Amino acid sequence: MKLVTAIIRDNNYYETKAALLAEHFFSLSTYRVLGRGREQQMYAINDSDVRKSIKKYPFVSKRIIEIYIEEKEVERLIRTILSVNQTGNKGDGKIFVTPVEEVIRIRTKETGIEALA
Repeated sequence: MKLVTAIIRDNNYYETKAALLAEHFFSLSTYRVLGRGREQQMYAINDSDVRKSIKKYPFVSKRIIEIYIEEKEVERLIRTILSVNQTGNKGDGKIFVTPVEEVIRIRTKETGIEALA
């Protein structure tokens, strides 16, 4: 079992969620967060003098999506996330894949992949 964590641009969240649902990735958790990568993000506000309107922000709004899945589904999930979020620009986000040793459904005490079904 794996945990796939994607940190994406906030404005791509709904399109990403729709793509995940279309690929039958229904169980997910999401969080709104503030963060940044190596470089501060710069944004230009619609202004006639762009040099005066460029602002640097210490943090920008992002979304974290977490999905616990079987190992055989990881590549398909990654392709789905990339299809919406990969623009080639800084700030596109990150995807982390980490192993999950065990999962237990509290209600039934089911373990392993059965606990995710």
